Amino acid sequence: MWKVISYVGELTVWPVLEINLAKLKQNTTVINQQIQSLGGSMFAVTKVVGGNVQVAQALLSAGAAGLADSRLQNIRKLRQGGITAPIMLLRSPALSEIEQVIQLVDISLNSEPEVLTALNREAERQGKKHQVLLMVDLGDGREGVAPASLPDLVRYTKQLSYLSIYGIGTNLACLSGAKPTSENMQQLVDLYQPYKEEVPYLSGCNSSGLHLVFTQQWPDTLRLINHWRIGESLFFGWDILTKEPLPQCFQDVCLLHAEVIEAHQSRAVVALGLEETGCGQVRPVDPRFSIYGVSSDHLVVKVKAGVETRVGQIISFALDYQSLLAAAGSAYVEVQLVL
Repeated sequence: MWKVISYVGELTVWPVLEINLAKLKQNTTVINQQIQSLGGSMFAVTKVVGGNVQVAQALLSAGAAGLADSRLQNIRKLRQGGITAPIMLLRSPALSEIEQVIQLVDISLNSEPEVLTALNREAERQGKKHQVLLMVDLGDGREGVAPASLPDLVRYTKQLSYLSIYGIGTNLACLSGAKPTSENMQQLVDLYQPYKEEVPYLSGCNSSGLHLVFTQQWPDTLRLINHWRIGESLFFGWDILTKEPLPQCFQDVCLLHAEVIEAHQSRAVVALGLEETGCGQVRPVDPRFSIYGVSSDHLVVKVKAGVETRVGQIISFALDYQSLLAAAGSAYVEVQLVL
């Protein structure tokens, strides 16, 4: 259950994931303004917090043009919570999900003709027009057709009368580590050139693309890239390639608070483990503590000499993207929203 509170001070059930909505809105405003200055629009990615409605509302109020999520369960939650803004499904629909996709989603990422055919058939049955973002693989290997196959995919999709091509897109820095560069972004622009008059959006970047922008490596030749899908940098306020802070952004939007259950002179055991943090990493906010080790149920911190710890003490941790993803979805973590 998500609760809205003004501060985390009187809670007795731990661990608690705290999400500061004011700081999130600041990050969103700063990043969105930067994208707008390049002629682009931004969809904010909500999957890292399980599609929470209040978080989504904060992202939209700070300027996001739409939302994006990879789980239909999250998208259903957003719709049931009253979100009417455009929502993008961030991965190709499974054939078993086609009916729900047409019901709930405005735009989906696609590269498989069989899936496109199924979407078209279901859109016709429901009497809707569905938009698709056609994905091309520029080296990450996660999704999309090879560049040489893009013309065939576009031609095939244009024959499907209940689908419209929202845009052409790519994804980088998610699977193989292939990073956005001015060269591969230019390759994407060149692939888009034949379609720019009929296909409205070129969705070239996730958060990793901000590295080029904030390091002044974004040439004017990339002005056709007009759609961005941003998640991690909104919640962490950093360049996801270098982990350097972005100007005017907060890095502590999200904090994980957990309770000490065993205290010694040089270490303390915290009621927190892989069940709550998954494959990600956490770091004590207080520099007097450091991580010694973690198991499924216990996290052990080293304590600097002269520092006292006690049973019942609360230690706060900064997160990375994977630990936030796990904590927000864990049945063992209470999530509190700070206004």
